[in-house]
Amino acid sequence: VTPEGDVVDQEVASSEVVDNVAARRSTASWLTGIIYFIFGVVAIAIALRVILKLLAANPNAGFSSFIYSVTGPLVAPFAGIIGTPAASNGSVLELSSILAIVVYLIAAWIVVRLLQIVIDRPASGVSATRTVGRRSGTYQ
Repeated sequence: VTPEGDVVDQEVASSEVVDNVAARRSTASWLTGIIYFIFGVVAIAIALRVILKLLAANPNAGFSSFIYSVTGPLVAPFAGIIGTPAASNGSVLELSSILAIVVYLIAAWIVVRLLQIVIDRPASGVSATRTVGRRSGTYQ
């Protein structure tokens, strides 16, 4: 403050907790979309396998061979859990593949839910500081 009562600019700093909830939720939303996309592609591939087996598709044809080779490792853990009904024309209903689809979709939901719980938690104990504004005025 000057003796003449002139206006003096003064930097005022304050600390405030910065919890970037919007950024964390945006990240959670993006990751949720990616996870559902990946598990969706897996479920669709296995569903194609079920349809091809049900239609008795030629396993040596390019597309069916590709689907069987990609989905083979994905359905292998479920093989033998449930019986596989077969028809005389070579048509097979792979119930274990349908079980795999259900289990993978449940796993996707669990992973996404866990991610949302972890990311949406409040930032307890975590803070940042920033300088806010300038203040000016006449002091006497």
